[in-house]
Amino acid sequence: MAYKITIKQGNIIQEEADFIVNASNTKLILGSGVSMAFKRHCGIALQKELVELLQKYQPIEQGAVIVSSSGAASNFKYALHAAIMNYNSGVKFHQKKPTLQTIATVLENIEAIILQHSNNFFKIALPLMGCGVGGLNKYEVVSLYKEFFSKAISKEVEVVIYGYTKIDYDLIKEIFKDKQ
Repeated sequence: MAYKITIKQGNIIQEEADFIVNASNTKLILGSGVSMAFKRHCGIALQKELVELLQKYQPIEQGAVIVSSSGAASNFKYALHAAIMNYNSGVKFHQKKPTLQTIATVLENIEAIILQHSNNFFKIALPLMGCGVGGLNKYEVVSLYKEFFSKAISKEVEVVIYGYTKIDYDLIKEIFKDKQ
């Protein structure tokens, strides 16, 4: 089976899904961008859960993915917190930002989580990770998504890729035009 790709524009946090990916950081702080949307939609209890998960898993390396509940949200089951920004102690300025390899590692980790679950069908919503504060080139990130999600997988997985703006949506549509 192959990944089924759907492309949407808007607020990812509203998607009905099994998993919604939060482009987060190594401290699991729900601070800005997609993370702030999670905090507002899922409630403060989610941040408290993340503090507990941080204590369990720290240090969290850049590229890791931590699974949490959806907090107070009822439209998705789990949040996948992708450690995009590196806020660990001793990390200096430009080292905090992700690389395309960070995004590739996150995608591999997300796939490993999906493959570990007993369900055979999943729907996952994914933002353009690393393109906000992380400063990655959107074209390069979307091209990486296309390459990654072109391979076969043993489960039926619908991946909904969100472009927050019309420009982002149009870019994703253009890159994936032969995959839909």
